[in-house]
Amino acid sequence: MKYLDRETFLHHLDPRAKIVLGLLGAVMIVALRTPFGLFLLFAMLLGAFGLLRPARGTVRTTAVLMATALCFTMISQGFFYGLEPRTAILTIVAPDSGLLGRITGGIAIYREGLLYGALQSLRLFSAMLLSAVIVMSTYPSDLLLGMERLGVPGRIGFLVTVSIRFLPALIDEANRILLAQKLRGLDLKGVRGGFRACRYLLPPLIIDSLRNARRIALAAEVRAFTGKKTLVRELSFSLRDWLVLGFSTTGMVLLVMFQGAFS
Repeated sequence: MKYLDRETFLHHLDPRAKIVLGLLGAVMIVALRTPFGLFLLFAMLLGAFGLLRPARGTVRTTAVLMATALCFTMISQGFFYGLEPRTAILTIVAPDSGLLGRITGGIAIYREGLLYGALQSLRLFSAMLLSAVIVMSTYPSDLLLGMERLGVPGRIGFLVTVSIRFLPALIDEANRILLAQKLRGLDLKGVRGGFRACRYLLPPLIIDSLRNARRIALAAEVRAFTGKKTLVRELSFSLRDWLVLGFSTTGMVLLVMFQGAFS
């Protein structure tokens, strides 16, 4: 997830408008309770993501991640959903079927658990798309400038921007470490291979991340970084930004107020 150099409507919006809309979207993700409301929010964010015209590889990776997370979340919640009422749609072990049934109280997949898992997945996907739209449509320095204009301290803005800036580099470094481990004969197939990959990936990745953080801190110190800087570029909040902010805010408020009418 990194900045995409495109000429789209979202790229021309003021960074402050996108940050404010991002905060409102985060509130919506928590406030919405019905499947209709969450699905509508997810559909709008998916449409905004499509407006950015991402590369096919990015779309494919995003789709695979979403499908995997959806399957695991629904299955896990279907098995371990503990609230009442709940309806078993597939019984694996009956409560009265021997020692295992008496110990576990029965193992089954519950319909309410599957639905709950789907709703939580929609929240997760909406948060992921929301952050992707902001980061991919806003140049890092503009994002930092927008946060400063909204009153965020310079040090915190710098911290957030650097974290976003180095996320793709961190992923590339993880891929390089895994490739090096595979060339040395490490078997990464299957579930055990996945755990083995984490074991051999995390230590060098954490050490390398700490080393990079140290380099950045030293570079900031030798330049006497205090969070304050002289700006050579000013942001301009145009009528288009006000209109987008107004319509989006009104739509979000109406969706929260009337979400129950469509459930």
